[in-house]
Amino acid sequence: MPQPRRNDLFGVQSLRAVAALLVVAYHAVEQWTTRMPGYGPGQFWPNGSGGVDIFFVISGLVMTISVQRNAGRDHPAWTFAKDRIIRIVPLYWIVTTLKIAAVAAVPALAVRTSLEPLYVAGSYALLPLYEGSRLIPPVLPVGWTLTYEMFFYILVTTALVLHAPLSRICAPVMMAVAAFAVFVTANGFASTIVLEFLFGVAIGNAIPRLQSLPPLVSIPAGAAAFLLLLVIPVVGDLWRPVTWGIPAAVIVAAVVSAEMPLRRAMPQWLLAAGNASYATYLTHGFVVPAVFILCAKSIAFDPAGLAATVIVSLFVSAIVGQLTHYAVEQPLMLRLRTRRPVSTLPAPG
Repeated sequence: MPQPRRNDLFGVQSLRAVAALLVVAYHAVEQWTTRMPGYGPGQFWPNGSGGVDIFFVISGLVMTISVQRNAGRDHPAWTFAKDRIIRIVPLYWIVTTLKIAAVAAVPALAVRTSLEPLYVAGSYALLPLYEGSRLIPPVLPVGWTLTYEMFFYILVTTALVLHAPLSRICAPVMMAVAAFAVFVTANGFASTIVLEFLFGVAIGNAIPRLQSLPPLVSIPAGAAAFLLLLVIPVVGDLWRPVTWGIPAAVIVAAVVSAEMPLRRAMPQWLLAAGNASYATYLTHGFVVPAVFILCAKSIAFDPAGLAATVIVSLFVSAIVGQLTHYAVEQPLMLRLRTRRPVSTLPAPG
């Protein structure tokens, strides 16, 4: 199956693998601190969820490139929306259905006490879901990020319909959403994290300038930003675009800037992991608890045991993601994106 043209930025595609594995590591640590005696959730290392911030910045970058490529085509808005739905929704539905089946078979796996029909329907539709006034995750918990992605895609589609620059549509809306979170309420869908899409849009519009920077500038800047992302604490969710979003944006910008030297040094396994990063992201919620259950009785409750659990989670999650990508995701996208040829045979009778 031919790779999408966005894979021309091999460094960014490989960075998707890094982002997905950061999230896997975060959930592995979360499993440990939730289940191990003497520890509390998030006590060890919440920074792995910064992989989501990298994903959002990359999304802004990739959608900017996509708009530029679709602008001259026939029906650009329809083409873009169809491609995004095919890329995101089918695999998400499959994994969500597996989660529902698992919860039905083992009710103890449910985060909620029951799977109400409206909750399940809203999860499939990637709508913001509420319990009272509180925003809650969908059936597949990582789907909360896809709700923001779909919101962003709606804005991108609007820009294509209006033949307007992406930043002209996205910037005022995203800033209004962030302002609502700051000045009204941060308990609902409105969140300052949407500003990270704008960081990616800015990077997408600055690709020629970024790639004119010498690698001796961009690579150390990206490495320093990555270290900051791993250690800097978030002081409240409202500050997330500053504490994690800005380092994520510097990382993405550095990778874009250093595309050519990185391309020459890029191992094929990392690029393959980037291609499978969406599948890894969706399926690791099954893998990490299973790894913990299997390892809990055979490892010590100490930092070495934690490290072993995280490493095994990363390795197994990457393998499951690759298998899902090649066995399910690729064939599914190929089938959905390929039009059936019109038959030239005479109709029967």
